[in-house]
Amino acid sequence: MIHNDKVLEDVNALLDYDAIKDFLFMNVINAQTYQQELQTMPHTIVGNLAIVYRVMIKTTDENFCSAKITNQMMDQYGIDVSKLHNDALISSPRIMKPEILPLETLAIGTPKETALQDTERNLVVLTNEHKTDGASTMFYAGVLNDLATKLNHSLYIIPSSTDECIAVCDSSHLDYKHLENMLHEVNDSSLVDPDKKLSDHLYHYDKDEHIFEKAEDYQKRILKQKYSQLLH
Repeated sequence: MIHNDKVLEDVNALLDYDAIKDFLFMNVINAQTYQQELQTMPHTIVGNLAIVYRVMIKTTDENFCSAKITNQMMDQYGIDVSKLHNDALISSPRIMKPEILPLETLAIGTPKETALQDTERNLVVLTNEHKTDGASTMFYAGVLNDLATKLNHSLYIIPSSTDECIAVCDSSHLDYKHLENMLHEVNDSSLVDPDKKLSDHLYHYDKDEHIFEKAEDYQKRILKQKYSQLLH
């Protein structure tokens, strides 16, 4: 874990991009819910999700303290969102180290490797070592691609909360509508803290095309491809 006191010692250091860029990390929130707040923050929209950016100020083994990057700070830095995003892609895995583990390992402590063998029915949790703000792990460079390659399947992604998301192997006998209903039921229950609710939309990662999109957009794209093949 990176212990960072540098920024905390001098709050003015938050306005110095060179001082904070190694302590940037990505955070993902619902773009519609936080529409107002997003007007004041640099962000990257993916579907109905918004990636926002924070600076880790201090970490201990119990908790961490961070500050969000605002448009005013961006004016001071003199950089654009794509520069911020690319730098955050580099620093995020160091600041918020990714953890990818089978759901039963998280829930009941089944050994990680045993659980990963049953790939088709596997539910894999993507989070970070803090188990907080871990859903953004899915946007780390190569994470979804490496997981899809390891499991040898494209993936459905259930954005279960801002703290984690769940990957499920896409296979011919999987009904994606069932997954979507499951997501809606969990979101409507008391299982997810309203502040941590991420999305009502299921997502899909296509391992061959390397495309991350809403599941409904994936279904439309596949139907269109099948239809155009029929015409030729």
